[in-house]
Amino acid sequence: MRGFTHYISGLAAVTFFPALVSDLRMGILIPVIAAAAAYFPDFVDFKFGKFFARRDYEIDPAPWDEKKHYAPKLVKISELSEKNRYQFFAVRGRVEEILARGSGTISYEIVDKDGTVKTVSEEYNSIVFTLTDGTGKITVEAFGDDYRFFEDEFGEIKEGKEMLVFGYVDVGENGSLRLIISDAPHPQGIAETIAKAIEEAYREGERIVKIHNIRLPGDVYRRFWIYLDPPKREVRVEMGPIVTPGGVSIGGEVPEYRKYGIAKVDVPFIKTYPKPTSVDSFSGPEIAFRKTEFNGKTVVKDRFLPWHHGFSHSLTMGVIIGLIVFALFKLIGYSHATELALASMLGQWLHVFEDQLGFMGSNLLPPITKDVVPGFKLGESGSGLTNFSTAWLMIAFMIWNFNRFTDPRPIPISDAKLLLYLIWPSIIGFGIAIARSFKLRREIARLMDYYTNLDAFEELEEVGGI
Repeated sequence: MRGFTHYISGLAAVTFFPALVSDLRMGILIPVIAAAAAYFPDFVDFKFGKFFARRDYEIDPAPWDEKKHYAPKLVKISELSEKNRYQFFAVRGRVEEILARGSGTISYEIVDKDGTVKTVSEEYNSIVFTLTDGTGKITVEAFGDDYRFFEDEFGEIKEGKEMLVFGYVDVGENGSLRLIISDAPHPQGIAETIAKAIEEAYREGERIVKIHNIRLPGDVYRRFWIYLDPPKREVRVEMGPIVTPGGVSIGGEVPEYRKYGIAKVDVPFIKTYPKPTSVDSFSGPEIAFRKTEFNGKTVVKDRFLPWHHGFSHSLTMGVIIGLIVFALFKLIGYSHATELALASMLGQWLHVFEDQLGFMGSNLLPPITKDVVPGFKLGESGSGLTNFSTAWLMIAFMIWNFNRFTDPRPIPISDAKLLLYLIWPSIIGFGIAIARSFKLRREIARLMDYYTNLDAFEELEEVGGI
């Protein structure tokens, strides 16, 4: 759920205690502490937890320029090395020598919506030259659709011309560095690093990967998708269009020949969520790959944001918060410290329950429980339907409680009838979410069945049964 939904839930928790409602009427705002307690789990995770979490790999396909805070980063040629392969950079320099101009045929692989790979060939024009900036020399290449863009941008290229070029770094067969003119990094680097992390997790137990997003000038982002394909044992990354911070596409599709990156994985793995991971605005996701048992087989399983929904999102933490709030406000002499402590604990518990409606689940009772309990899958955290239904329900509780604890009652009808009148939009909203969740649950079940059958096939294959 979104932060504002949790905050409203904390306020609703306060209204179940007449003493705290009375304080609010008198202008005493101390009970709002319970709303802060309801927001506390996300505050801890996103303000502290994410910065202290272990990361085995950081995939940064387009590092930000330190001064401008967006990509591509302006670098010196001497700063580039083989480890920057497929990353997106900008270099300012002088054309030293034109090595080749001409045309030819380019062949590349594309992937259709079913994941089938096919090879495509097309004619192209190209230019190859060397660029120097006083710190080193690098070969620059432009071909295909990128050549057309390059020609429109720079016109005729002559030796001695000063220019700023941007593209992704590649490594030639002889180990030499090249800068391939482009407006995005190549997705192959992302795919290869994720595949490597999965294979290491199978051997070592766990690998955590942080994937940075691609921010471009104008406060827009290059969207890309990460597909984990267990049946084919491959990681596919698709470079997408430029989008606004709100996720609206504004074009800028990349050419087909650098749209996809595919890396094979040598170990079995499963994906617990049937959709690809989309990366655009915000800070980019973290994924933990953990070795586990699935239907008697050792596999690697993914977990989104491994530092999120841990101890901070447990019922145990709610008890601790209640005890701390009681101790502090008893110490300062607040007369309703007990009610405030209970409201704070209830607010934190509401946060845990609301997040449990989604996919990630939470570790509910540590140290008794060691891992997260899967969520109910009613909707993603940003789902407008579940956030609206929850927020409406909490506001309804607030109105209902204020009416119950006021004499005479502003709305002179029975408690049960008033509550029913107030919460019917939430009932409809949750009803729709539950109906939708059945479809998604069936999709996940089919996926898991497929994995199971796939494993059975492999067992037969290993003993020569097929």
